[in-house]
Amino acid sequence: MMTKTNKEKLQDFFISSFYSILSTEEKALEAFSQGELSLKEIHLIAAVFRTKTARKNNFSTVARVLNITLGTLTTSFSRLQKKGYLKKVPHETDKRIFYIEPTEKAEIIHAEHAIFHEKMMAGIVGSISEEQMEGLIESLTKLDSYFKSLRAEYAAMNRK
Repeated sequence: MMTKTNKEKLQDFFISSFYSILSTEEKALEAFSQGELSLKEIHLIAAVFRTKTARKNNFSTVARVLNITLGTLTTSFSRLQKKGYLKKVPHETDKRIFYIEPTEKAEIIHAEHAIFHEKMMAGIVGSISEEQMEGLIESLTKLDSYFKSLRAEYAAMNRK
Protein backbone atom coordinates (compact mmCIF):
# COMPACT_ATOMS: atom_id res chain seq x y z
CA MET A 1 0.00 0.00 0.00
CA MET A 2 1.33 3.39 -1.00
CA THR A 3 1.16 6.15 1.61
CA LYS A 4 0.31 9.67 0.60
CA THR A 5 2.87 12.43 0.70
CA ASN A 6 2.25 15.45 2.90
CA LYS A 7 1.57 17.46 -0.25
CA GLU A 8 -1.14 14.97 -1.30
CA LYS A 9 -2.61 14.95 2.22
CA LEU A 10 -2.71 18.75 2.22
CA GLN A 11 -4.36 18.84 -1.18
CA ASP A 12 -6.98 16.33 -0.03
CA PHE A 13 -7.54 18.41 3.10
CA PHE A 14 -8.10 21.65 1.17
CA ILE A 15 -10.45 20.07 -1.36
CA SER A 16 -12.44 18.32 1.35
CA SER A 17 -12.49 21.29 3.74
CA PHE A 18 -13.42 23.82 1.08
CA TYR A 19 -16.33 21.67 -0.08
CA SER A 20 -17.39 20.92 3.49
CA ILE A 21 -17.37 24.57 4.58
CA LEU A 22 -19.31 25.72 1.51
CA SER A 23 -21.88 22.93 1.67
CA THR A 24 -22.37 23.42 5.43
CA GLU A 25 -22.85 27.14 4.94
CA GLU A 26 -25.28 26.49 2.07
CA LYS A 27 -27.33 24.12 4.27
CA ALA A 28 -27.42 26.69 7.07
CA LEU A 29 -28.39 29.34 4.52
CA GLU A 30 -31.28 27.22 3.25
CA ALA A 31 -32.49 26.89 6.82
CA PHE A 32 -32.59 30.59 7.62
CA SER A 33 -33.59 32.00 4.23
CA GLN A 34 -36.00 29.24 3.21
CA GLY A 35 -33.96 28.80 0.03
CA GLU A 36 -34.57 32.38 -1.10
CA LEU A 37 -30.91 33.46 -1.11
CA SER A 38 -27.73 32.09 -2.63
CA LEU A 39 -24.44 31.99 -0.78
CA LYS A 40 -23.13 34.81 -3.00
CA GLU A 41 -26.17 36.93 -2.14
CA ILE A 42 -25.60 36.36 1.59
CA HIS A 43 -21.98 37.41 1.17
CA LEU A 44 -23.07 40.56 -0.67
CA ILE A 45 -25.38 41.42 2.21
CA ALA A 46 -22.50 40.79 4.66
CA ALA A 47 -20.21 43.06 2.61
CA VAL A 48 -22.80 45.84 2.76
CA PHE A 49 -22.89 45.56 6.54
CA ARG A 50 -19.06 45.53 6.77
CA THR A 51 -18.68 48.63 4.61
CA LYS A 52 -21.67 50.44 6.11
CA THR A 53 -19.99 50.90 9.49
CA ALA A 54 -17.32 53.09 7.84
CA ARG A 55 -19.92 54.75 5.56
CA LYS A 56 -18.12 53.15 2.60
CA ASN A 57 -21.14 51.19 1.37
CA ASN A 58 -21.14 52.79 -2.07
CA PHE A 59 -21.24 50.56 -5.14
CA SER A 60 -17.56 50.80 -6.07
CA THR A 61 -16.28 50.02 -2.57
CA VAL A 62 -18.63 47.08 -2.08
CA ALA A 63 -17.56 45.68 -5.48
CA ARG A 64 -13.90 46.07 -4.49
CA VAL A 65 -14.47 44.36 -1.13
CA LEU A 66 -16.11 41.40 -2.89
CA ASN A 67 -13.50 41.44 -5.66
CA ILE A 68 -16.19 41.58 -8.34
CA THR A 69 -16.91 43.97 -11.19
CA LEU A 70 -19.32 46.86 -10.83
CA GLY A 71 -21.55 45.19 -13.43
CA THR A 72 -21.71 41.95 -11.44
CA LEU A 73 -22.51 43.92 -8.28
CA THR A 74 -25.26 45.88 -10.05
CA THR A 75 -26.89 42.67 -11.28
CA SER A 76 -26.71 41.04 -7.84
CA PHE A 77 -27.93 44.22 -6.15
CA SER A 78 -30.95 44.38 -8.47
CA ARG A 79 -31.91 40.80 -7.59
CA LEU A 80 -31.60 41.50 -3.86
CA GLN A 81 -33.50 44.77 -4.22
CA LYS A 82 -36.39 42.91 -5.90
CA LYS A 83 -36.35 40.34 -3.10
CA GLY A 84 -36.54 43.14 -0.52
CA TYR A 85 -33.08 42.79 1.06
CA LEU A 86 -31.24 45.86 -0.23
CA LYS A 87 -32.10 49.39 -1.28
CA LYS A 88 -30.26 52.20 -3.03
CA VAL A 89 -29.94 55.51 -1.17
CA PRO A 90 -28.53 58.66 -2.80
CA HIS A 91 -25.72 60.61 -1.17
CA GLU A 92 -27.01 63.66 0.71
CA THR A 93 -25.20 66.21 -1.47
CA ASP A 94 -23.54 64.40 -4.38
CA LYS A 95 -26.33 62.90 -6.46
CA ARG A 96 -23.84 60.83 -8.50
CA ILE A 97 -23.08 58.64 -5.48
CA PHE A 98 -25.42 55.95 -4.21
CA TYR A 99 -25.14 53.83 -1.10
CA ILE A 100 -26.33 50.26 -0.75
CA GLU A 101 -28.42 49.97 2.40
CA PRO A 102 -29.75 46.79 3.99
CA THR A 103 -33.44 46.46 4.79
CA GLU A 104 -34.92 44.95 7.94
CA LYS A 105 -35.19 41.68 6.05
CA ALA A 106 -31.42 41.80 5.40
CA GLU A 107 -30.73 42.56 9.06
CA ILE A 108 -32.48 39.34 10.09
CA ILE A 109 -30.53 37.24 7.57
CA HIS A 110 -27.27 38.97 8.49
CA ALA A 111 -27.82 38.20 12.19
CA GLU A 112 -28.51 34.53 11.39
CA HIS A 113 -25.43 34.36 9.19
CA ALA A 114 -23.33 35.90 11.97
CA ILE A 115 -24.63 33.29 14.43
CA PHE A 116 -23.62 30.54 11.97
CA HIS A 117 -20.07 31.95 11.77
CA GLU A 118 -19.88 32.36 15.57
CA LYS A 119 -20.91 28.73 16.03
CA MET A 120 -18.36 27.60 13.45
CA MET A 121 -15.56 29.57 15.13
CA ALA A 122 -16.55 28.38 18.60
CA GLY A 123 -16.27 24.79 17.41
CA ILE A 124 -12.80 25.39 15.99
CA VAL A 125 -11.50 27.48 18.89
CA GLY A 126 -12.89 25.03 21.43
CA SER A 127 -11.10 22.08 19.87
CA ILE A 128 -7.49 23.34 19.89
CA SER A 129 -5.07 24.84 22.40
CA GLU A 130 -4.02 28.49 22.43
CA GLU A 131 -0.59 27.51 21.11
CA GLN A 132 -2.16 25.54 18.26
CA MET A 133 -4.43 28.51 17.57
CA GLU A 134 -1.45 30.85 17.22
CA GLY A 135 0.24 28.45 14.81
CA LEU A 136 -2.96 28.04 12.83
CA ILE A 137 -3.45 31.80 12.54
CA GLU A 138 0.15 32.25 11.41
CA SER A 139 -0.19 29.50 8.79
CA LEU A 140 -3.58 30.72 7.54
CA THR A 141 -2.27 34.29 7.29
CA LYS A 142 0.52 33.06 5.02
CA LEU A 143 -1.98 31.03 3.03
CA ASP A 144 -4.26 34.05 2.65
CA SER A 145 -1.34 36.14 1.35
CA TYR A 146 -0.49 33.42 -1.14
CA PHE A 147 -4.06 33.20 -2.44
CA LYS A 148 -4.29 36.99 -2.73
CA SER A 149 -1.13 37.08 -4.83
CA LEU A 150 -2.36 34.15 -6.94
CA ARG A 151 -5.72 35.89 -7.47
CA ALA A 152 -3.90 39.05 -8.56
CA GLU A 153 -1.77 37.01 -10.95
CA TYR A 154 -4.83 35.42 -12.55
CA ALA A 155 -6.64 38.76 -12.68
CA ALA A 156 -3.68 40.24 -14.56
CA MET A 157 -3.74 37.30 -17.00
CA ASN A 158 -7.47 37.86 -17.61
CA ARG A 159 -6.91 41.54 -18.46
CA LYS A 160 -4.53 40.68 -21.29
